[in-house]
Amino acid sequence: MIKTILLCFTLTFLFISADAQVTGNSAYDNAYRNYTAGNFDDAIRYYTEYLGSNTTSDKAFFERGMCYESVRRFDDALKDYNTAINLKPFYSLYFISRGYAYVKTNIPENALSDFTFAIQHDPSNPEAYWGRVNAYLDLDKYDFAIRDITSAINLKPDNALYYYIRAIIYTKLNDTAKFYDDVERIMNNYPSSFFSSYKSQTVVLILDNIANNIAKLTYEIEGAPDNYLLYFRRGFNYYVYRKFSLAIEDFSSAVKLSTDTNSRLILLSIKLVDNCKVFSNQ
Repeated sequence: MIKTILLCFTLTFLFISADAQVTGNSAYDNAYRNYTAGNFDDAIRYYTEYLGSNTTSDKAFFERGMCYESVRRFDDALKDYNTAINLKPFYSLYFISRGYAYVKTNIPENALSDFTFAIQHDPSNPEAYWGRVNAYLDLDKYDFAIRDITSAINLKPDNALYYYIRAIIYTKLNDTAKFYDDVERIMNNYPSSFFSSYKSQTVVLILDNIANNIAKLTYEIEGAPDNYLLYFRRGFNYYVYRKFSLAIEDFSSAVKLSTDTNSRLILLSIKLVDNCKVFSNQ
């Protein structure tokens, strides 16, 4: 689930990171225009027309691969990424893209190799570390995932989603104190919405996966109805999901079920409830 959230988030970065457009060709121009507009099937048709007579354009193969990936044609995406890499062997963006396709096709070992290559050749790119988190999560290597998401945060400390994902990984490591630390950072610096600056398609996919996380926590609460931390965690997901009334209910339950030794949870819950009341009126 965390993996899927991470996979979806990269689309925004990849949309704007390729080299300058190949201009002066109507098929390519139509392809690129449809690609950036999210009309992926039309873009694929124009890219295929363009590549019929421009077989050495690594950028066009890469962009068609992105379109294939966006419509979940992962095998075709991998073929185009492979071609782009063969044409431009040391370009880290292409390895990051192929790495995500490998994660989506459940080949985390190959993904790990591609993300590691990208980091080695572009160690200042936070997206390379963010990508490798996916492979580590698939392999249940949470300590390594924490290391990489922290590296991404150090490189881009204003990205709210990085803190959100790290907070969720801390729950996998049963490190409640550090989970609270990141919740507090998110609450203090990104109080309203994590997603306002991201493309709508990416937002929809991320929110769908947060909904799945809520469903999983609901199931866990049914088996442990007195677990205050589960209510807090689900409330936090509702908060991100902008379901403020449900978040308030869960934070209130967390406070009622917690003991005096959990004063930090109580204080955070109260602040989050206050935020929910403000944001629900906006």
